[in-house]
Amino acid sequence: MRQLRGAILAVDRVTTTVVTWAACAALALAAGMAFGQVIMRYVVRQPLAWSEPVVQMAVIWMVYLGAAATFRMGALVAIDLLLNMLRGRWQRGLQWCITAATLVLLFHMGWYGWEMAERAQFNVNPTLGISMSWGFAAIPVGAVFAIIAVIAHALDPPPRQIDTGT
Repeated sequence: MRQLRGAILAVDRVTTTVVTWAACAALALAAGMAFGQVIMRYVVRQPLAWSEPVVQMAVIWMVYLGAAATFRMGALVAIDLLLNMLRGRWQRGLQWCITAATLVLLFHMGWYGWEMAERAQFNVNPTLGISMSWGFAAIPVGAVFAIIAVIAHALDPPPRQIDTGT
């Protein structure tokens, strides 16, 4: 069991690092393209038709890949009043219920995201000339990486930091 835990955490270290860098690259691409779009439209007065869908697709990929890093760090917004009130096995039980519910959601998201990508494979973005499946593919890909991150978070949660609001 200890070897399985170690293997899952090793896979998570690699995958979460890769998707975090990929999400950062997608954010940088979106920001750079949006800046370039503004310059081309308002300074040069020659707007680029293809920059808008590239920005949209980069933001979609950033969100779905970045979800894995967010799940791994436990950085999602949480209403944890009940979790903080419980102690011992009750608290651990609730944490495992939350993990199970999150995994069900992610499996659902991955399954239907895959179906959406399949259905959109023949829809072509008129500006870029590529299949719309490339945008929808972010959903199942992000779900797979998020599932790994959720399992790793459950096996090895990061230390809790109390936000004092200051």
